[in-house]
Amino acid sequence: MNMLNLPKKVYFKPGSMNVALRELSEVYHLKRAFLVSDPVLYRSGAVRDIDGWLRKRGIRTAEFFSTGAPPSFAHIRSALPKLLEFEPDVIVGVGGGSAMSAAKAMWALYENPDLDLSAAAEQPERIRTGEKAKLALVATSFAGGAQNSPFAVLQDDAGALRVLRSFQLLPEISVTDARFTETLSPAQVKSCGLTALSLSVRAFADPGCNEYTEHLLREAAGLILKHLPGGEAGQPDALEHLHNAAALVGAACGNVLETLDPAAPLWPAETDADGARIAVLARDLGFPDAAALRAACEALR
Repeated sequence: MNMLNLPKKVYFKPGSMNVALRELSEVYHLKRAFLVSDPVLYRSGAVRDIDGWLRKRGIRTAEFFSTGAPPSFAHIRSALPKLLEFEPDVIVGVGGGSAMSAAKAMWALYENPDLDLSAAAEQPERIRTGEKAKLALVATSFAGGAQNSPFAVLQDDAGALRVLRSFQLLPEISVTDARFTETLSPAQVKSCGLTALSLSVRAFADPGCNEYTEHLLREAAGLILKHLPGGEAGQPDALEHLHNAAALVGAACGNVLETLDPAAPLWPAETDADGARIAVLARDLGFPDAAALRAACEALR
């Protein structure tokens, strides 16, 4: 039986963060929030605002700054003593893919302090969540749509990339609030957009793509091709479309791909089957063939 696995609640719209986080106190009646972010976001004021907002509603907070892209196993483990001492009933990840990956992995480790992260990457059934705390993810940039995906990209103790993939890592609440994208530089917007575009093409070409996910991926690719130049110019409407597009990519990829490869090139190496699927995507997007779609993607570099 097929199933489309998504976060329980997906919020999207500029200003939606306040509505989403209000649920933590008013609907879930949570009392202790463990914030996972990075120092740059904290200095920008984004995390301070969320922290203050939660405190005003009677939710105690503790903070842990994620460093490294991707975060390391050692860094994830270093958060465990603070988690066990604070005993949060919700973990709130605020940031891009690295901060959200860290929040997911810390959640898994908090739920099971004896969890071997390396073994969990090979045997995702080891991951069990939801007994001690819930997870909320607030995306402040866009690329892989980590707020809607079951992936956590980490670095193991030997320095190799490891990817956790488990639907147990999907958050209770995901937030795609484009207000956070207003401070992104043109270079950051381009990098995020190209990553999301590459993932949308790869996932569409994957044999696991189905009628549900292909519509999400087609919409995402079309939005990125249309709005990336405007996003680089700082146009708010374009940034909102790009933020939403990446969220769609994350939702679809988690239900299609078995893993992520952060080092993959922009355009996938085509087998005959891949080429046929990409040709379908190209025609759906108004291009005569896969080569024309590839040229349009390359032109955005």
